[in-house]
Amino acid sequence: MAVPPSGPSLSRRDFIRSVSLFGLSVAFSSPAKALRPSGGKFTTGNGFLVVSFDTGSGTFDVHRRDGRPLLVGATSCVNFATGPIGPAGARRRVSDGGFHYAAQIQAFTDRLGRGVRLTIRCTDSRRLADVEIHLSLYENLQALTCEAICTNTSQGDVSIHSLEPVRAAVNEGGVLYADDVSKCLTNGEMYFDAGAVHTFGSKEGAISSGHLKGVDLANGPFAGASETIHSWWNAGLFSGHGREGIALGYLENTLSLGNLLIARTGKDEISFVAESVYAPTITLRSGHSVRSNRFMIEIAESPYQALEHYAAAVGKANDARTHSILNGWCSWFYTLSFVSQDEVVANAAFAAEHLKPYGLQYIQVDEGYQRWHGEWEGNERFPNGMKWLADRIKGFGFKAGIWISPYVVEEPTKLFREHPDWLLKRRDGSLQRIGNWPEGAAPPADENPKKYALDITHPGAAKWLHDLVDTIVNDWGYEMIKIDFVAWSLLAAERYHDPTMSAAGAYRKGMQIMRQAAGDRCHILDCGPGAITTGLIDSMRIEVDVNYGFHEAAWATYFTHPAGSASAMAKRYYFHGKTWVNDADHLCMDLLTDAQSEAAATLIAMSGGNLFSGDRLTQLDPSKLEILKKITPSLGEAAVPVDLFDHDMQYAFAMTVERPFGHWTLFAVFNPSLTDAVTRIFRLDRLGLVPGRRYIAYDFWKQQLAGDVHGGELAVTVQPGSVTLLALHERSGKPQFASTDRHVSQGALELKQLQWDERTKTLSGTSTGPLHSAHQVFVYVPDALDWTWDGSALFRDHGPYSLKLVDPHLIRVHVRFDASDEVRWEVRYAEFLA
Repeated sequence: MAVPPSGPSLSRRDFIRSVSLFGLSVAFSSPAKALRPSGGKFTTGNGFLVVSFDTGSGTFDVHRRDGRPLLVGATSCVNFATGPIGPAGARRRVSDGGFHYAAQIQAFTDRLGRGVRLTIRCTDSRRLADVEIHLSLYENLQALTCEAICTNTSQGDVSIHSLEPVRAAVNEGGVLYADDVSKCLTNGEMYFDAGAVHTFGSKEGAISSGHLKGVDLANGPFAGASETIHSWWNAGLFSGHGREGIALGYLENTLSLGNLLIARTGKDEISFVAESVYAPTITLRSGHSVRSNRFMIEIAESPYQALEHYAAAVGKANDARTHSILNGWCSWFYTLSFVSQDEVVANAAFAAEHLKPYGLQYIQVDEGYQRWHGEWEGNERFPNGMKWLADRIKGFGFKAGIWISPYVVEEPTKLFREHPDWLLKRRDGSLQRIGNWPEGAAPPADENPKKYALDITHPGAAKWLHDLVDTIVNDWGYEMIKIDFVAWSLLAAERYHDPTMSAAGAYRKGMQIMRQAAGDRCHILDCGPGAITTGLIDSMRIEVDVNYGFHEAAWATYFTHPAGSASAMAKRYYFHGKTWVNDADHLCMDLLTDAQSEAAATLIAMSGGNLFSGDRLTQLDPSKLEILKKITPSLGEAAVPVDLFDHDMQYAFAMTVERPFGHWTLFAVFNPSLTDAVTRIFRLDRLGLVPGRRYIAYDFWKQQLAGDVHGGELAVTVQPGSVTLLALHERSGKPQFASTDRHVSQGALELKQLQWDERTKTLSGTSTGPLHSAHQVFVYVPDALDWTWDGSALFRDHGPYSLKLVDPHLIRVHVRFDASDEVRWEVRYAEFLA
């Protein structure tokens, strides 16, 4: 965690070395140039912004190129726990005085592009703690990044609670300007907290805490009478649809837990603190340094773009892994911890016959197979062992996946008996018990077995973790690992074996160990804070586990729980495909009606991320099996929640499908009520459509045309406990493709080619599908065709496909894949003109 001494007068060579040590991949394109203040300020800029540091006040400002202020009176801050700086909890702002300021400007290039950096060295006249501030601007980004570095220049150790790379508090003269700002999208620490859409001024809805277990903030409410809301990692500011948006967030969380406190302290004014929390406090040796990680302020034309650009920057900065998407079956939600070898094999056999041809690839064994947490070989329900089971799964043509809680160690294990020195300790040196009990509660005395946590900052524990994952992947043969139970194990440490290591540093180190052991081809699904492990994980669980109980709980997990799939998928859509692959939970239909199953399936499909069935496949109703086929495989693209900022729960998602042969919009509207139908009206531009143009709408689940859309709005009626899923195509005035019944994407996966021949008035296409399957393609005709006795509405057979007029505006192409998985078909319009 700590870095070598930098000293108050850092040479260029040492400066470059200190930056590269932290993985910024910086290649400076010009030497650093020392700056002299002009009018008391050090200043630099790019084509969008001008940043300056005031040597009189110790604060920095950011203005737009046209002179309008963006951020004024901001500073950086160190929060100490112990040490010579003063009493526990002492706060040291670089604006407090007692610093000598020097600056340099330097061009640089990193993963985000070319830029210019203003570095301010704040030398402590008391020779206790120097602070260095990096303010960076990029050529092609309307954004600022800021990082703070603290160096212990005292003669003894100090304990650091947190750094604040940006502190803009109204009572200290700090303000972020955001015209007409009214709402804030927050983020939660991990999957069980999806964040919230907060309306400023609604005191009762303010978020005052949200701590990870064992994590405390140096800051509480900081803006006087103004409500203070809380967000982990990042947040988005909303001033209206079609208005400029601002994203605030950490580019990395590799060294600390990025936290935000935000308040609206006046019209158009935001105060905020970006606090990089080490949790537990870290020991900073004399002459060593600690960094905050980089914090970004991103401006864009809309709040959606601001969030998406921020997520893309995080992905680039961390070399994100975003191309491996899981399509599979998981044992958890109907077996819970009573899974057995026979149950896994039976479902794998069924999936091989019925779902593998449609794109199912993984069979994942979840909790319950292990002897103990900390002894991961199979128990008595897995008599042939986990290697045998992986081989059996692969024998069905699947990849094998497995669940582990790598940091949880139960008392009966050999690891606990022989290596207590590898486990987390309390501050008094005794073993630290862990568990999923409420913050502040005492561990239950009668818990059996008791649980402890692996401390991977100990070299022996680190090697044990490496060997475990090496065995699972390279000996047993599992190609996917799901990581769980991290919030109340490794991240809940009171202290680590290495006192210079932070919680974020320890967690990232653990994932680095696992990635190195597993190799690049193994998919790692993290049920932890992916903001820390971006670049090491493939996918992240984004929603809470609530699918326990009966019908109500099964429905709640998707649509009524504030951290359920719909809410989490909406509030975290912008991360998918940019920082990781989103995992919005399993599809479990057993306790749902067919209409509810269609809704839940559509929701998971529109997330674009991992797609797992959680039902007992061998007993799944045939109608629900067909629903599962219609969302397999994952489309891979995330839909945008068009009502993201309208309220705290979101139920409308739109996605533009772009293919070489055409483009269309998928629009899904959900109704969580089980008693009342709803009609919702949407502006077309909110869906990415052009007001004034005409569109045809096709209802996927009803398999019928839904009407002609024109003007500036679209009204959608949804029955209780269901979904309306539309494909919207701009009218061409010619016969045109409208939909299929194969996949909810309605042509994105099952159509390979489409072409209209104006000379012969023929629409032709090439469809793909599993051998021995069939599906329908629907062609829209602009002029109504009459049903006649001479055969215009009868079947017209053409080898592997047949045509039939099924609606005055709709011709159905029934495609059969009897001999090939690819069929070319034609619709000659003249054939249907009686």
